[in-house]
Amino acid sequence: MTQWFPRARSIFIKQLASYLLMILLISSMISFMFFSTARRHFEEEIGAKLQNIVQIVARNTPFERLNLIRVGDDNARMVLRLKQKLAEISEATGVKKIYIFNMQMGALLDLSPDTPIGFVYDLPQLHPSFLEPLKSGRAVHTAGYIKGQDSFFISAYAPILDPSGDLFAVVGVDAGTEQLKIIEHMRTRLYWITLAIIGLAFMLALYFTRSITFPIQHIARVAEQFGNGDYEARVSVNSPDELGQLSTSINRMAEQVRRRDVALKEMSATVAHEIRNPLNSMKLLLSLLEEQMKPANPTQTATIETLHYEIGKLNRFISEFLTYSRPITLARDQIAPDHLISAALEMAAAHAQEHDVKIVHQTNDTLPDVAADRLRMEQVLLNLVINAIQACPPGGQVTVQTRKSRDGIDFIVDDTGSGIDPQVFPHLFAPFFTTKEDGTGLGLANSAKIVAEHQGTIKPENMPSGGARFTLHLPETRLISAEVKDDPHSCRGR
Repeated sequence: MTQWFPRARSIFIKQLASYLLMILLISSMISFMFFSTARRHFEEEIGAKLQNIVQIVARNTPFERLNLIRVGDDNARMVLRLKQKLAEISEATGVKKIYIFNMQMGALLDLSPDTPIGFVYDLPQLHPSFLEPLKSGRAVHTAGYIKGQDSFFISAYAPILDPSGDLFAVVGVDAGTEQLKIIEHMRTRLYWITLAIIGLAFMLALYFTRSITFPIQHIARVAEQFGNGDYEARVSVNSPDELGQLSTSINRMAEQVRRRDVALKEMSATVAHEIRNPLNSMKLLLSLLEEQMKPANPTQTATIETLHYEIGKLNRFISEFLTYSRPITLARDQIAPDHLISAALEMAAAHAQEHDVKIVHQTNDTLPDVAADRLRMEQVLLNLVINAIQACPPGGQVTVQTRKSRDGIDFIVDDTGSGIDPQVFPHLFAPFFTTKEDGTGLGLANSAKIVAEHQGTIKPENMPSGGARFTLHLPETRLISAEVKDDPHSCRGR
């Protein structure tokens, strides 16, 4: 449909076209109403004239003479004189069809030679509602109706009352009207034109709406990806209007941010490397100094241990910083969920013993294997378990379990600590945010980044019974079916 509107190169033009279509549609509806009103007034005007004619006929056909007419009197002198009067009125008014009938719908007089006295009329246009005004002595007329082959007529009726005021007979006139036929044909054409305009307006409105909303939705999705750190995402809106210009600007901005991000990561890696080299030298020299000072007094020993701790803390921070700043390339290992937990708990065992915390592993060997980077997932689980251990008081307990969820698999780490401060929840996964004196603030940020690369999530919550729960969820796409699991050529966790 784009080729129909080669000049629709801006949202302004599209909106203008939409407004013009709306005006055209409203104009069509007004025209339709105008024709309906015109027809109604035209019918009223012709009906009023026919009522005058039918009242003249009623005055020239008195009850006394009509009461004498019987079936078979078609050639009687009185009947012929009455018909002559009707013919004179017909010639003077131009109305060809004049007839009189009794209350049984039987003909009394009719200008048509083919309609004898007593002929029973079929007059569907004579609505039962006309009976009351006729009984009260008032003339009535019909609306336009079709009779025969596309011929339009309007009929009028006037009463003939007997001496007691009861309705004895009805005078009817039928007049064909070409003007009404023309109006009706115009209205019929207007019906089709209006329907065509409505259909065209709908199609054009749909086109213009899609041409505006679809690109905006696409831009919003790309902006969301961009906000989530995917600086490779680009907007693909190739249109010459304002949306195309916006897309070009967003892509240009995304490229600039991507280059700055790459430069920042390279600079971070260089700075970390330059810091780590002196730290390693300091650590080596400190070890040599420690050997030379043996036997050392308690003050010297405490000083050396503090220096070892601080150097280790800096090294750990640099390692976590590099993990956070560098892009992640995942390995695809096949491993059982319980094996991931066992490996993490084995590395955390000494830390738990040091803090007098019991670790409980609720195994579940019915779960399918997962396709994940084994080392990085072990790092995430270890970080969650270490945090849980540090949150527990002496004598506390950390419980780790796995379960099948509706759309994947969950790794759950529970502790018996005091729970998470509600004010901390919004910042838990923010880089460099920590509530620990010796924390780097990058543990949970790195964990969230690794899990996100696996299309998973980490959900923290406080449990009603006390303590905190972290749920690591991997989607169903990361699960490996039993057929693949049994395949001897599939890659098991290394």
